[in-house]
Amino acid sequence: MKNKIHTIEVENNETQSVEKIIEKIRENKIIYVKNKFYEDKDVLDSINENGPAIILNSSGSSGKPRKCFHHLNNLKLSAATSGQWLIEQGFELQNCLILNTLPLNHISGLMPVFRSQAWGCDCINISPNLIKKTRELLLFTIKSKKNKKHLITSLVPTQLQRLLAQKDGISWLKIFDLIWVGGASISDEIAEQCIQEKIKLAPCYGSTETAAMVTSLKPKEFLMGFKNVGEILHDTKIRINAQGLIEIKSARIGTEIINSIKTKNFKNKDGWWQTGDLGEINQINNSLYLNFLGRSDNAFNSGGEIVFPKVIESRLNDFIMKENIPINKFNISKVSDKLWGNKIKIIVEYKEETNHKNIQNSLTLLKKFSQSWPKHEKPEKWIVKKNTHAEKINYKFKK
Repeated sequence: MKNKIHTIEVENNETQSVEKIIEKIRENKIIYVKNKFYEDKDVLDSINENGPAIILNSSGSSGKPRKCFHHLNNLKLSAATSGQWLIEQGFELQNCLILNTLPLNHISGLMPVFRSQAWGCDCINISPNLIKKTRELLLFTIKSKKNKKHLITSLVPTQLQRLLAQKDGISWLKIFDLIWVGGASISDEIAEQCIQEKIKLAPCYGSTETAAMVTSLKPKEFLMGFKNVGEILHDTKIRINAQGLIEIKSARIGTEIINSIKTKNFKNKDGWWQTGDLGEINQINNSLYLNFLGRSDNAFNSGGEIVFPKVIESRLNDFIMKENIPINKFNISKVSDKLWGNKIKIIVEYKEETNHKNIQNSLTLLKKFSQSWPKHEKPEKWIVKKNTHAEKINYKFKK
């Protein structure tokens, strides 16, 4: 029997969206939490699964994003596991205050809602505007903490780097007892600055498919100079296969949605899920630690999100055909960016007979079209190649 999918479009982590999610979960509904700016050609109305459950777009295991389905029990188990990990370090879960700075359509932005319910503690959402006003952010957080013993948050490296560039941002980071950092590896430069400032980072590894993190480094280990993403959490097994890829076995691995009547286990018949990430496992003091080495496909990280060139290529091809733009071919690649880690560069080659005016007009069309894309997918540079002449055109987008 098919059950209705309730789509909740979010901009970030606004309170009204959190309330809608909690309400639908209590009603045992199936919810698709979607970024309102994400163009989804495969929106489903119903599915042959029972609620309560969450559907999120994942970063994908290889080459493209996927729709990931999680029953509520997976999210509960994830929250319980991270809670137990904190208890082992002396945290009192009811005396925690979680500050959530991440969007609800991202597993790391959704889990604070479920962690706070599982742990019996408070969770406050921090808007993108507030996190940019570091003085206000610091004063707000100090006021909010009150008698709470432990302050916890999660950040992507882009947010961390922005905060480290400001005095009040550093002061804000220093008042936390634990800051999970995922989405991308932090640079040695950033790690060293955080160690010098005694900022209690906890680098971690996980995915949408695993209902958030499956490894985490203790803050004290980070401050000691450990360079990995931490110990394997107790509800998870991790191994590295012959290709060097990370494989995960856990009771909280979700299901891939193929269509309204078909789903597919991410796990194989033996219960292992092969990720698209390269890694290695090292033994330190009788414990196993995971070292994340990067992705195995042509996808790359931008601001804590995964960019899939194939997805952008398909989107651009459709638009070029629809608008009859005289482009022979184009190439999508990454360009290093200090804040985002990587941004997108697109090189376009026009047909020989295309004149300058048509090139300019079509570039305007492409610019307008790309403005509606998610931030991490917006091109930083357009490079136009015509015959042997190359003209660099930079379109700067609001970070």
